[in-house]
Amino acid sequence: MKRTALSVFLFLICFFTTYAEKGVYKAYVYFIPVGEITFSLEKDRILVKGETYKSLRWIYNYTFRFEANNSGYYLYEKENKKEKIYKNKQIEEKKPWLPLIVKYIKEGKKPDSDKDPDFPYRIEEKGDTVFIYPLKSKKVKKIILKLTKNSRLPEKIEIDGKIDIKLERIK
Repeated sequence: MKRTALSVFLFLICFFTTYAEKGVYKAYVYFIPVGEITFSLEKDRILVKGETYKSLRWIYNYTFRFEANNSGYYLYEKENKKEKIYKNKQIEEKKPWLPLIVKYIKEGKKPDSDKDPDFPYRIEEKGDTVFIYPLKSKKVKKIILKLTKNSRLPEKIEIDGKIDIKLERIK
């Protein structure tokens, strides 16, 4: 009896400490579906992975893996046959939408932009819609998050910039 109770208790501890909230998004460039992006929320880190659909890889082959944890941001990307690795400030310049979305999701509320003087942004919340404006980015003008009440992950993400990207949650 004691062994069974101990086994169930250990199983529950393992389950709850490894549980991660996941969201899978279909990615569109303008109106063309180009791939999928997965957000995985864990206790101390957020992992974002994305890749183009196999049917489009003969035109453009892109995969990336972004990780945000307590020690910073890391981005690995493979574009066609070129591989690159970025950290913190390089990511803020290359893909400013990633750290801003992750920061909002991770904190679960309006982040304090005064804590990031090197990476300024402005946030406006209107109902279930959040507008994030990166103030020093030349690539991104605005990020729009459509939130839901039952998940920290947005239902829809729109990135307005040099190239318009839309992510719609499918799972």
